[in-house]
Amino acid sequence: ERLCDIFGAEDDTVVTLLDALPDPTGEKPYLSPTGRPVEPGVRGFWKDYPNINFLVSNTLGLDPSEVWTDFTTSSFYSPSGLEATAPVFSKVPLQLPSPLGQVLATFPLFERLPLSDR
Repeated sequence: ERLCDIFGAEDDTVVTLLDALPDPTGEKPYLSPTGRPVEPGVRGFWKDYPNINFLVSNTLGLDPSEVWTDFTTSSFYSPSGLEATAPVFSKVPLQLPSPLGQVLATFPLFERLPLSDR
């Protein structure tokens, strides 16, 4: 739902979108210097966002255990098919410090990325 619909057109609500992309609608692809499409920034949701937790618990008065679901993997597709799957790091069997833990957890999850680029 759009925020304007939720708050109503009669409210004096101002919504500011912050995004790293020059065109956050996704209509114009963001390209690397070599012409490869890239997505700047991080997408998704992280457990320790105190502002979101405060909003849910204190402002909205909701029980977080009834709001949040378990985290799931994310899959990234291109016109060629599945490119990569992002793990839920808290569920990775072998917990190692970053960046080693991230490399080992994600290494096998890139479907089309050449070995030298991983």
